Amino acid sequence: MVKKILINGKIWTENPDMEWAEAIAIDEDKFVAVGSNDEVKIFVEAQDGEFEVVDLEGKTVLPGFIDAHTHPGIMARGLWVVFGPLTEDKDELFANIERLSKKYPKEERPYFCYARYMSSTFGSEGPHKEELDAIISDRPARIQDDTGHGCLYNSVALEMLKDENGVPQSLSPISDPHFVQDENGEYTGWCHQSMSVGDIGVFETIGWRPPTCFTDETAEPVFNTFRHFGITCIMDAVIESEENIQYIYNLDKKGELNLYYDGCSMLDRIENIEEAIERAKRYQKTYGTNHIRCNTVKFFMDGSTEFGDVLSTEPFYNDPEGKNYGEAHATMEQIRDVLVCLNEEKLDFHVHCVADGSFRVMCDAVEAAQKICGDDWSILVTLAHCEIIHPDDVHRIAELGMFVDFTPHWAGDPEEAPKQFFGEERWRNMMDYTGILEDGPLVGFSSDTVDPFGLTRISPFLGIQIGMTRVEPQMLNFDFSLYEDGCRPPASAKFTLKQLLNGYTMVNARRMRLDHIMGSIEVGKLANLVVLTDDIFECPEDKIVNIDAEFSYFEGKELRVPNPLNDLDFF
Repeated sequence: MVKKILINGKIWTENPDMEWAEAIAIDEDKFVAVGSNDEVKIFVEAQDGEFEVVDLEGKTVLPGFIDAHTHPGIMARGLWVVFGPLTEDKDELFANIERLSKKYPKEERPYFCYARYMSSTFGSEGPHKEELDAIISDRPARIQDDTGHGCLYNSVALEMLKDENGVPQSLSPISDPHFVQDENGEYTGWCHQSMSVGDIGVFETIGWRPPTCFTDETAEPVFNTFRHFGITCIMDAVIESEENIQYIYNLDKKGELNLYYDGCSMLDRIENIEEAIERAKRYQKTYGTNHIRCNTVKFFMDGSTEFGDVLSTEPFYNDPEGKNYGEAHATMEQIRDVLVCLNEEKLDFHVHCVADGSFRVMCDAVEAAQKICGDDWSILVTLAHCEIIHPDDVHRIAELGMFVDFTPHWAGDPEEAPKQFFGEERWRNMMDYTGILEDGPLVGFSSDTVDPFGLTRISPFLGIQIGMTRVEPQMLNFDFSLYEDGCRPPASAKFTLKQLLNGYTMVNARRMRLDHIMGSIEVGKLANLVVLTDDIFECPEDKIVNIDAEFSYFEGKELRVPNPLNDLDFF
């Protein structure tokens, strides 16, 4: 039986009735006392049984972090990808690719996949297959950009992907891949919204394919990275396969999961809503446990601002005729009907929604669905990303009872590709949530990691630092002094530390319907917490990324997980 008293700590509780505490008592998996050293000691003395005393020696303690939009399956199956240093210099990029293609010859990597290049490296025209052909022509090759939404194939891979009509095909769980053609109709090798797992034509031709679901070898570094950083709950934004959730179920049955897992059933196309609902309910019935849930359907309303495959409230800046607003993947009426259907089934909705046109459609659809459902409306809707929001719509998140999920490390990326579609002024006001936060704590935070390199982005401390500074510390080749405030504009959109901590804990717990058991350090809640190596409240904001988790507790169980990144050679 676990009975512990943690004393002499600097404990940030996230409980507005008692923000700070010195001590905590834990009985089995729950907090049973929170307060000063004396208060908790008096409580413990009145209890039956011995409590083990843990002296925190003044260390800072936070509630366990919640990463409410991430992709463990995508990271795990991407561990076969070759990773190189991130650079915006094209010559340096191709030099790195050439060097690593020689390090990993055809015998070891029959399909050479490389990550990552910055999407801004090639401008609006994008990369061209001849540039990759000059380096790798003995096998199929693919290089992935830093957004996770764009890639370049060499000619060998492109030919393997073509169907009987000469049209390249690739599958993606998020949207339909688009292969770019030049003015002569020739495929350039550049593709939007493709993922390597969907390159079936390549795998069939070479007679080889990488792992497509969790194995012990691929899952362990991914889940241990979450555990290492004190992340005690995650939302998997796309359950990629039944094999994956079955693997997680088996981990939990063995007592080895050591975190909460909330998975999303993917709605790949609006007309497949019944299939997505059936999958969610089946997964919940078959694999649901005290630690595993599938209560949410996920949909991609649009693509990415870098490629302009989104819906805008204004014509795209680069359209001289002023007629191109882009497009969304569904109409207001379609989303409205999906919401009504989900409400009947008591399933929540998590929506990838990047641009202001898509944002407005989503708000209109929620408003219309709420009118239809009336007092029976009960589901939670989260709009993920929301990089551009029209000023007229800012306050609709609160009015409609929705949440926003944002990845704060995006706010430090000086990526200027969206300017071609949205112009300078709108670009300068991207990723500004101050208006929404004026209405209350409605913005949660996440890592949205989509490849193994994303393991370095899982750290909440990196997200917190960039959220506070709007400067990417890992972008060594970029001079942020080029901007007047020394950060990615607007400087006024910087988050405060307390907003970020609240978003990584209580806001995420509320929008995942878990706030009754986690998100704060309070009596009766699960004993999930993280003990920091340094005091995040005293640390200079540009040094927060250097903070680490010394150890954590999951349901009263102490976890000391070494950083898996130290054992992966591409880091």
